[in-house]
Amino acid sequence: MGETARVRFRHTAGDVGPLSVSTASPVSALKEQLLAAWPADGPLAAERPASAGEIRLIGAGKFLENSTSLSSLPHVLGDPAADIVITLHVVLRKPQAAKQSAPKQQQEESKGCCVIC
Repeated sequence: MGETARVRFRHTAGDVGPLSVSTASPVSALKEQLLAAWPADGPLAAERPASAGEIRLIGAGKFLENSTSLSSLPHVLGDPAADIVITLHVVLRKPQAAKQSAPKQQQEESKGCCVIC
């Protein structure tokens, strides 16, 4: 399984963890583990994402890509020998509704020019 790290996930509504995760697993697996550990009650329950695809993780000020592993991000892990808890920030992307194109068409049609001499 390789090395493990303890990770706390920080959201504006509260924290999840710390969870013990493998540093070799990709960020997408980390998101799945976070979704499974998401609390069913409390302030975080109202913010529960429907899928792991809605979760964005931020480490050291950068969004973490799904295909990368924690072990390839030394700026996020810090000193592997130290017994520390890594904090990753969580941002949720809610599915966007289909954009309305009618108001945009009206704006394009109402373009005009007025010249006063």
